[in-house]
Amino acid sequence: MKKSLLLSAAAAATLAFSATDADVAALQKQIDALKSQVSDIKSNTNGDNVKFSIDNRVSYDMINYEDVNGNEYDNNGLLMNRFWLNMAAAPMDGLSFIGTLAYQKAFGATTPADRGFSSFDWVVNENSTDNTLKVKVAYFIYMGDMGNVHYTASFGRRPSTGGLPVHLRNNESAQSPLSHMVDVEFDGASFNFNFEDIVNIPGFAAKLCLGRGMTYAKTRFSMDGLDYEETQNAIDMAGVIFTPYDNKQYRLITQFVKGMNLIGYTNADMMAYQAGTVSSIGFNTFGDITGMTMTFMADGIGDDFEGFLADSKFFLSVSQSSTDPETGKSMLGSADKETGTSVYTGIQIPCLLVDGARIGLEYNQGSKYWRNFTYGEDTMAASKLAARGSAYEFYYTLPLLGEVLTAQLRHTQINYDYTGSQRFFGDDGTPHEIDSAMAKMQNAVESVSDTRLYIRYKY
Repeated sequence: MKKSLLLSAAAAATLAFSATDADVAALQKQIDALKSQVSDIKSNTNGDNVKFSIDNRVSYDMINYEDVNGNEYDNNGLLMNRFWLNMAAAPMDGLSFIGTLAYQKAFGATTPADRGFSSFDWVVNENSTDNTLKVKVAYFIYMGDMGNVHYTASFGRRPSTGGLPVHLRNNESAQSPLSHMVDVEFDGASFNFNFEDIVNIPGFAAKLCLGRGMTYAKTRFSMDGLDYEETQNAIDMAGVIFTPYDNKQYRLITQFVKGMNLIGYTNADMMAYQAGTVSSIGFNTFGDITGMTMTFMADGIGDDFEGFLADSKFFLSVSQSSTDPETGKSMLGSADKETGTSVYTGIQIPCLLVDGARIGLEYNQGSKYWRNFTYGEDTMAASKLAARGSAYEFYYTLPLLGEVLTAQLRHTQINYDYTGSQRFFGDDGTPHEIDSAMAKMQNAVESVSDTRLYIRYKY
């Protein structure tokens, strides 16, 4: 087909230099035939194809830890390369596919896939692993209408990292769900219903999200013949995202999530491993956690859409987590139901000295029993939003060649009040005051900073 198109075009070009009336008629026939062939191609592909885009980021991080005993640990030269190959297809009205293949690794290092927890499905594309492409996002979405209710249904590996409002410092479009509580990769489904035409309130919608974070099953061709037999209850998550108002400038979004069959270690397990009496620690389930989040965001402040405030963004998010331990077990070191809270706020403003540049300031504070699911947060040292303590962040995003080539300087500082931030959900997540004897015995990290400079190509 390509060869015939090229020959037709070449013949048409040659004919055009010495054209008679007959030649012009012949040329028009060839043009009509060429148009017909292109039309046939479009018809055979339903007028569509897969669209690709590239997101490649090279970053330089300087990380510093300080423990409660005054020891310091650092890496002043962590070079990382992150590559995303994004794809999308819409073969017909109301049906689309969206996918992302991802790669992230440190310069000159290939981390084995079975090293530590780097291969966990929650974070397999969010930390340094090996140099193979992995599936970060792969789902299809169906869109339709039930009367005045517009709905969508999607199934597959959903985009559940980089949600609102952490997307601002990531310089990306907001994904789902709210990042204050959930920022990990999940396989699952979502069902969104938009009711704004019925209630006459902008953005009024509700979304049901279902996810599976870990499947425990035997492998194929098991020796006992019980292929894929379930060996432990799967880690599941369910949630509802309710948006009471969203007029694209002011947004109020609420979220309720429940994580089930959450895993961790007992004190006995950890002591046996540290003593060398066992070679590895097996996970146990400890119970469930529920989380509630409410996030307000202003994309432009005030009614003046031409001034400094109109190009500024502000957000405030509050969140609460509650444990529900299994009978006879402890979650986060307590057999009782414990509640934690966190507040997260920030502002992003235009830089008046450089056109298109953005300056951001963020702050968050978490309480003793605060617990979220933010293992996939885009910070190399630790998740700032998981901190049982305070975190401060400054960033400056600079367009080098429009939106295609950008740079960012970011500094994150985390100061812990309690131990156990971002640990698992058993005794290993027990909060001890940072100046306690237990924290000193554990050489607990008291503070951590991560300074990052990156250059990013997106096209």
